[in-house]
Amino acid sequence: MSLKKFAAATALLGAAWAAQPAFAQDITLEFVVWNYALDTIQDNVKKFEEANPGIKVNVTDYTWPDYQDSLVLRFRGGTQTDVLYGGQDWLPAWASAGWLAPLEEIAPEGMIDTLTKEMAGFALSDVTYGEKVYGLPYYADTISFLYNKNLLDEHGIAVPQSWEDVMAASEKLKAAGIDRPIVYEYNQELPNFFDAFVAQVYGRGGELFDKDLNAVFDQPDNAAYKHLEWLREAFEKELVQPENHESNIITTMNTGKHAFTIVYNYVLAAMNNAGEQPLAGQFALAPMPGEAHSTLGFAKFYAVTATTAQDPQRAEAAWKFINFMAGQPYDVAKRWAVENGLGFGQLPLLQDPEVKEAWGKWVDMDVLAKQIENARPGTWTEWTAVWSAYFRPLLASAIVGEIPVEQAMRDGAERWNMLREQFASR
Repeated sequence: MSLKKFAAATALLGAAWAAQPAFAQDITLEFVVWNYALDTIQDNVKKFEEANPGIKVNVTDYTWPDYQDSLVLRFRGGTQTDVLYGGQDWLPAWASAGWLAPLEEIAPEGMIDTLTKEMAGFALSDVTYGEKVYGLPYYADTISFLYNKNLLDEHGIAVPQSWEDVMAASEKLKAAGIDRPIVYEYNQELPNFFDAFVAQVYGRGGELFDKDLNAVFDQPDNAAYKHLEWLREAFEKELVQPENHESNIITTMNTGKHAFTIVYNYVLAAMNNAGEQPLAGQFALAPMPGEAHSTLGFAKFYAVTATTAQDPQRAEAAWKFINFMAGQPYDVAKRWAVENGLGFGQLPLLQDPEVKEAWGKWVDMDVLAKQIENARPGTWTEWTAVWSAYFRPLLASAIVGEIPVEQAMRDGAERWNMLREQFASR
């Protein structure tokens, strides 16, 4: 979406708000974000302020690695915070601690129901805690299986449908001189290292936990157990090129020496960026290999603090801001999608002509729409983030053969079940 068109759209929205009385006394909302594309954030804020006389928005940003701890310090220290970027992995802990407010407390009656009806299922799950909706999506995405079309065509290899197909294709490519056909983000410090594993398990149709949140992935016939064995075999056969960050995957795949990777969709947009990458256009999205072809979907979102919700005037201003940023007609989400390739949880944007035109340059929209439909949310509890930090090093060690798969899964399941019992007794 061009800035000119975006300005025109927001001007219309501004006119609607202008018909309402301005706040009698100026309010400054404190908006806390991580430092991605701050210029775009500030420009969106400026447009909101122009459309809403009497409301100012002050933006505070933190780096992504420091974000969670910085927000917890703000909550505990009573630092004024009104609206913030939230995440599916933090929501259970932050909501149960009383730091966030359900949006039903500040939104006009019926508005949340209207908006949630147009959300992807995994996004709605990720903004919900205790059957209450705590956020509207800022960014939503799926973890995807990507491949180099030219390499597969050159070697007569069909797009893999199963993980056995991926292994066989990789062995064929290696025999033909393609060293380490799979590029894999291998970094135990990153939460998405675990998320990518979950996405692959979902492709197999697997579950890591039962309906009562007991860990079941330590059972040898479980899909997660089998997939960790698969990863171990792929690394042992030297079919995998590990990279410690997704940004490296973009350039590594663009050497033309690798065929497969598993990353977020916005990485595909970067890989196919004709202005920056030499092999742009060669990379494509495929359904996640496995029986179910499902994957992990997730959402980051705008949330409001509980203290702000208790102040009627600040709550009204906060709702106006959140609704401007993530509500209908989804102009801001559309801008992020068109200009930055960021995914969204608002399903109508899949049919938006400008989104389809922009995204059609780097992804097959029909394949993407099917993946979004099949995507599933993760299992997010008050203890998931703590447990993931414990389990990721086990996962990393098992993948490269430093410890047996059985040990990683046993120790991971024991820690999960222990944390589950501790939180259940609170």
